[in-house]
Amino acid sequence: MTDLAHWLKGQTADHSLASAVLSMAAAGAELADILRLAPIAGQTGLAGSDNVQGEAQKALDVISNDIVLNHLRQNPAISILISEELDEAVDLSSQGPLIVATDPLDGSSNLDVNVTVGTIFSVLASEGGLLQKGRNQLAAGYVAYGPATSLVVRISGATSVFTLDRNGAWLQTLAEAKVPQASGEFAINTARERFWDAATTGYVKESVAGETGPAGKRYNMRWVGSMVADIHRILMRGGIFLYPLDSETKAKGGRLRLLYEANPMAWLIEGAGGRSTTGAQGILDIEPEHIHQRVPVILGSADEVRRVEERYARE
Repeated sequence: MTDLAHWLKGQTADHSLASAVLSMAAAGAELADILRLAPIAGQTGLAGSDNVQGEAQKALDVISNDIVLNHLRQNPAISILISEELDEAVDLSSQGPLIVATDPLDGSSNLDVNVTVGTIFSVLASEGGLLQKGRNQLAAGYVAYGPATSLVVRISGATSVFTLDRNGAWLQTLAEAKVPQASGEFAINTARERFWDAATTGYVKESVAGETGPAGKRYNMRWVGSMVADIHRILMRGGIFLYPLDSETKAKGGRLRLLYEANPMAWLIEGAGGRSTTGAQGILDIEPEHIHQRVPVILGSADEVRRVEERYARE
């Protein structure tokens, strides 16, 4: 099997970029060990503080952020870190050519029930500044901490999947992930139905109607509540993930963060043949306004995303 370091050599001649991915992979491997034993070590539960988003931090949110920060501080190629857990971008006292934006522990509310969580990251050129379109990403990926620990990463070509072995090596287990063009699954929090716009309501209603509705086929709903878990399922077997702009999130611009959630996930899904949108425009084409900007996120199997886009165009 190809390991991550050898794969990176074939993907890019930029040693700095390769080192940034390796640093995030090393942080993920360290965090995987901590998560595995967290209940025994008493590291679950709240940390007693809120992050910049106003969300209650778990103890492991803080620990994971520290782990990522420590690994990136040791890499001279990284000059700036943007983290969900930190109010401002962190200057790492390096003249390195790269910026890393990250959600160090996505889905941490699921930790206490032993559900898959993850680390999401995006790599940008520092010369472009903090606020860059998603299409400017040099690399993006996530680590999914589940029954196996998976690293999903894309430089510019295909989206590839690696698995952490017992010796701490990342071995390639899927060279080119392919999101099926069509699917019979959708992922959305239906408890928010009262806030949805007409396009979202119409899409879900059509899907629930199954073979008796306009889609002409049966659908199942899947919703984990951990973005990494939901997107990993879609990457591997298809489907669509929807966290649309609704009447409650409209004032904030959406629910999910552009730089370190929406952009890297859109980059990975599109690299696997899928599609992404806010409903109004492609996620990767959004001009960021601030580092913690929120946006609507709809992505997954291309045919399903197009169905949603067509509804937005009509509504």
